[in-house]
Amino acid sequence: MCLRQQLNEEEGDSEEGKDACNGGGGSSRSPSFFRRNLFSVVVVLLAILIGLLCKSLTHNLDRPVAAEAVPIWQTSELHWAVRYFVGYLFGIFVPVGQLTKCPTVVDWANTQEADAAKSCITPIRAMVEQGDELVDLNELFDVQAIDIERSGDKDNSPVHVTLLKKKGTSGSDPTAMTNSNSKAPLILYMHGGGFTVRGGKKTLTAQIFGYLQQIGERDDDVNESANSFMDDAVWAIVDYRLAPEHLYPAATEDCLLALNHLVNDMNLGQGGIHISGISAGGTLAMEVTLKSLAMGIDSFYVDEPMVPLPSKDSKQRTWSFDSDSFRRYSYTRIPPVDWLEWSLKAMTGIETNHDVESSIPYGMITTDVDVTGGSIDAAEWKRSFDESNSTLLPRLFLVTANGDPLKDGGLHFKRTYEEVIEQVEAENPNMQPQIKYVESSSGHTSHYIFEQAIFEESMKEWYAEMKKAHLRKLHENGL
Repeated sequence: MCLRQQLNEEEGDSEEGKDACNGGGGSSRSPSFFRRNLFSVVVVLLAILIGLLCKSLTHNLDRPVAAEAVPIWQTSELHWAVRYFVGYLFGIFVPVGQLTKCPTVVDWANTQEADAAKSCITPIRAMVEQGDELVDLNELFDVQAIDIERSGDKDNSPVHVTLLKKKGTSGSDPTAMTNSNSKAPLILYMHGGGFTVRGGKKTLTAQIFGYLQQIGERDDDVNESANSFMDDAVWAIVDYRLAPEHLYPAATEDCLLALNHLVNDMNLGQGGIHISGISAGGTLAMEVTLKSLAMGIDSFYVDEPMVPLPSKDSKQRTWSFDSDSFRRYSYTRIPPVDWLEWSLKAMTGIETNHDVESSIPYGMITTDVDVTGGSIDAAEWKRSFDESNSTLLPRLFLVTANGDPLKDGGLHFKRTYEEVIEQVEAENPNMQPQIKYVESSSGHTSHYIFEQAIFEESMKEWYAEMKKAHLRKLHENGL
């Protein structure tokens, strides 16, 4: 009871007192803005508090940052969850940025130096990859692990490949996937991780391959037959060699060796060959597809590739991450720009020199090694296509993201492949498959969590392309 009501009641005028408490006129006054939006206000204040706390814990850019750089919370094109929360917390849960304190060039023959490097790199890799350990692929799929021997290589360790099929489709022996009569697609998958860690190898495999199988189960056209073509599809994960232990092109060589073995020795992929990669794996998917056109690649799925761009000076054969997106998103932690450059140095054998680099803006460190293997050069694609005797280019599925420093690298590749399509169509009467391009708004690879509609739309279109390629391959092979 308010004071005015109490006084009025003492004077015998309780109704007037009630009106006085309600602001007069006998009507209730509407709640204030803060009362009506209390939850939203609390969320925003909490987000700002978390952002400030996490900034002090994780933000450690010690080199010049471009004037165009925008703080994460001011990046209006970002999904709100990334803008206010995940964008700051990522560095804590996925601490790839800690690798920047490790050496990029190591004399692995020197036991003391090698041990010191391993003691720095190995624990961080373990922290980054621990999320993958929560996923048991054996619970979700039929699994077969194979080791492919290298020949004529100083490194005699085998290439480890994990093969997956739909649960319960491999007969009495779920590890037997070497069926030479398989008419199903082969999907070769390269994980991300900047060429230096294994990022999302199991978690994203479970999400992507699992969803493709769900689409197959709902596909009435194929379910009228005995089996969906996706039931027998083989998903192959390549554990390619990592930097700085192995420089470019070690990772590419491993993926090419794996594809060649699976197709030519195991006779997989008669129902279509599809290449897929995320982040650094997307870059590998570009190069592997370029160099395997003669095998009849049907499609390749390139998700937010890690693409250093060529120097604008045509006289220089150098590459760097410098771009509008790298400058604008320099404050992002998904992924950290200092780690991206550390990975590029580790991949191409550039030793870190803090004294020299302290004055170099982020994105401006250059390398004379093209880690895309020529896949951002339209002339290389045209040459490979002409030598393959193919009539159709593989269809490209490309994803880039707002908030991602690597976005412009992906767009550069899109323009490259559009040029290739135009050149091929000018000489070949067959209509070439057009690019399926998707732009997300949740930063690097975060659409798998925050933008399910984008993920599902992309998978449905990719499935439709696999289905079309499957029917075409069966017809071509008389199966």
